[in-house]
Amino acid sequence: MRSLRILIQRELLEDLTSGRYILTSILCIFLCLTSIILMSDDYRRRLERYNFRMSDMNEQRLRERLCFAKRPQPLSVMARGVDEVMGRPLNITGWQPQEEPIAHVGGRSATGNHLSGIGQGQHLFELFTTPDFVYIVGMVLSALAIFLSFDKICGEKQTRTLSLLFSYSIRRWTLLFAKWVGGYISLVISLCPAILIAFLYLTVFSGVSLQTEDWIRLPWILGLSSLYLLVFFTLGLFASTVTQRSSTSLILVLSVWAIWVLGMPRIGCSVAKGLRPIQPNYTFGVEKRTMGSIDEYREEFWKMDDEYIATVDEQISIGQNLSRISPFACYVYASSTLAKTGISDAQNFRQQVAEWDRENRRGKPMQLVMAPLQLEQSLLVASTDMILLLAWNVLLLTGANVAFLLYDIR
Repeated sequence: MRSLRILIQRELLEDLTSGRYILTSILCIFLCLTSIILMSDDYRRRLERYNFRMSDMNEQRLRERLCFAKRPQPLSVMARGVDEVMGRPLNITGWQPQEEPIAHVGGRSATGNHLSGIGQGQHLFELFTTPDFVYIVGMVLSALAIFLSFDKICGEKQTRTLSLLFSYSIRRWTLLFAKWVGGYISLVISLCPAILIAFLYLTVFSGVSLQTEDWIRLPWILGLSSLYLLVFFTLGLFASTVTQRSSTSLILVLSVWAIWVLGMPRIGCSVAKGLRPIQPNYTFGVEKRTMGSIDEYREEFWKMDDEYIATVDEQISIGQNLSRISPFACYVYASSTLAKTGISDAQNFRQQVAEWDRENRRGKPMQLVMAPLQLEQSLLVASTDMILLLAWNVLLLTGANVAFLLYDIR
């Protein structure tokens, strides 16, 4: 135990005084602060649009055509997810439902193109393109974690430090574990200034008002981010135990990073469209128009809508499951769920509006609450992705240990 403590302290001292950790800290401050500033401005603009839609100035228009949009979530500054999609107007039309692909909930995008319900397959792509905190962590900081760990073993072999260390009575597992713990603690310490400055801006200058539950959810997002970064730090450590040179390790680990982060999430979503295709909007609308009037076929229309929505949700589920081979996809799905901006929140919102509309049309007036998922529900939805991230850490660390036991230290 004493030797492990000494090795961890040695790793911390070497890392925190090295130039690349200092540069990492400076870069993280710039990226995280820039992201929070941009996303806070984006949130304020979306909130202004929401307030305008729901203002008294639009009361007459709302009476003529019921229009709903979900209030932007404050934590969208951290993980925007599909919050913008949920903020687009949902028009409920009683006079022309047979022409709506989703008769009871028809959303329209910023360009005016019709969307067949919230959360269709293309919305999965929106999860991977917004420069929010999750994007910065998922894309940039994961690459930095790799650069800080790719030469932990092979780099010391090249400098012949590794053979010198083993001239003492040190077990290989002890040295590997010390490098894993000490290196990761150094990474977290280098990120702390960026996190503190970003949250100082968020709470004081951003104009974003976080509620009590948001403050409870925030540590979960940060903890999930730490678990995600640990995957790539461990990946770099694993690569350093299966290669003899730092350059080879870097090429190997960057190749895996590119496949995991840039390739698999989008490939999974694209494959899902081919495995579970969705009927085009216009053909679905034509099919409904040929049936007759709303008064005569209302329930039949709603049944068709439910089947259409079920197909959409099935495609989404397939896309998520296929892309979960990527830790980046797991991180994005879980963090957006914890921020109340995920696919499950969009589906919940769509269902609430649809149920409200149908009950009122059936002569059973009810109030539209639009209640978000509770924290327990969000954690349950995100638990699969959390477990997968934990599993990747265990597998990579186990692989690094096995490889290091067979490693030639000479």
